[in-house]
Amino acid sequence: MSRERGPAFAFGCGRFLLVVCILLFILIMRISAPAKPRPTPSGQGSSGSIGVTGSGTPAGAMPGNNPIAELLAEGAAAPEKDGIAVSVLIDTSGSMRSPVKDTDGSLRPKIEIARRAVLDIIRLAADYRKKNPALPLCVGIHEFSARGDQPNVRLVLPSAEPDPEQAEAALARLRPSGGTPIGDAMIEGKRDLDKLSLKKMHLVVVTDGENTHGYRPGDVAEALAALPEEKRASVYFVAFDTDAKAFEPVRNAGGLVMSAANAQELHDTLQYVFTGKILVEQPIAP
Repeated sequence: MSRERGPAFAFGCGRFLLVVCILLFILIMRISAPAKPRPTPSGQGSSGSIGVTGSGTPAGAMPGNNPIAELLAEGAAAPEKDGIAVSVLIDTSGSMRSPVKDTDGSLRPKIEIARRAVLDIIRLAADYRKKNPALPLCVGIHEFSARGDQPNVRLVLPSAEPDPEQAEAALARLRPSGGTPIGDAMIEGKRDLDKLSLKKMHLVVVTDGENTHGYRPGDVAEALAALPEEKRASVYFVAFDTDAKAFEPVRNAGGLVMSAANAQELHDTLQYVFTGKILVEQPIAP
């Protein structure tokens, strides 16, 4: 004979179904919720370049931090020695293959003209060093372009006393390809200057286009200007065959932004930066 199920049995079944519904609800919420990104270590290439994503956020940066300031602060002790340190940053993005007018009127690739103009200022610096042997003078060169399989910023010539022969051989290896990570180059150049501990630091940027990868140059210029005075570097931008208005944020942060439309203008502008600003230690005009 079957036994009737009473109210207690019904209550137990109801409670069981309630628990099951709650568990299903929690499971559905966990599945539908977006996964939180896990921070990853900052990537570094063989040259010690910073690792960044295409959006300009360094790999591993946590929300709320100022990654630019943190990168500039790494190893940035106050300079201790008198002397001049210069980091020359050359754009080797794909657009540097495009031709512009050379001094003889013919058209030549911008990278070829930039190599020659930078070599001329290395020669100028070497002559200055010979005439002023008591004052330390170091010049280093980096190239920058986003190529995916390489660091965005790559060492061309280590910071040292200017040597035209070494510079000529190193510059001859530059080949244009990839995007334009200007801000990344500024950070790498400043970190290279910090290693020298010389009191007068200068960043010289030669670029033919707007920033396409990594940190924005205006943001980096602002971070540089926010450093204590003794840790700052003067910033000089040469907009080569491109509109200098694109670098107005750099100018607003205290950098000197100049235009050069052809080979003669690039040569004259870089000569002015070295003879009229860096080697005579004049302050940057607003």
